[in-house]
Amino acid sequence: MIASPATGHLLESFAHTFGSSASTLLGATGWVTYIVGAEWRIKHFLAMNTQCPEQQAYEHAFYACDPLAPAHCLKAGLRVALLQEQISDSVEHQTYRHEFLEPFGITDALEVFLQSDAGLILGCSLLRHHPAPRFVDADRVKAEALLALGDFALARIFPGNQASIESITKRFPILTAREVTLVQLVAAGLNNKQLSRELDISLPTVKTHLLNIFRKLETSSRTELVSRILGFGGDE
Repeated sequence: MIASPATGHLLESFAHTFGSSASTLLGATGWVTYIVGAEWRIKHFLAMNTQCPEQQAYEHAFYACDPLAPAHCLKAGLRVALLQEQISDSVEHQTYRHEFLEPFGITDALEVFLQSDAGLILGCSLLRHHPAPRFVDADRVKAEALLALGDFALARIFPGNQASIESITKRFPILTAREVTLVQLVAAGLNNKQLSRELDISLPTVKTHLLNIFRKLETSSRTELVSRILGFGGDE
């Protein structure tokens, strides 16, 4: 489940492997993986096999009322959650059911949240579409086993002793606090547009920060920077 560091896309590769493997094991008909950011918001999507219209509708209109959104599940301490246990009779949830789930033929969903000791949280949404049945307790048991394996693998590719804010700050004191944050997000796979949105800064400012980081750490590319941060380049 661990991707080659030479690709520069560790998390994307891991997310694709985890999502497709979990989908096969749990009999899902669709899956989506994503990074969870500050305040348990979805930071950006990593990999998926869902249909484009379904994904676009979710992102643009229905994320806020999803009963399995990370802000709801993680706040409640849930790292494995079944839709039918979390959806209620509230107007918000019934709108989600009638305007999103039913039109796209989604019969059920199951969410798994992986955590790395570096502070990274990766979410995986597993979907079942008509005529597939709902998830049952046996599926929860399988998901909890996957959770343990996923946590272990994620910690291997995004370890706390190399990729946490505290570790990056200690290892590279020449970086400013903003640069440290940006470095961690680059290691997590965010592109320039995603960095701009996440940090609420302009694209030119992102590029300026990256150039300064490359100069300070004597690197010349994102791949080289990620290898340095994650310990593949003989770091000090």
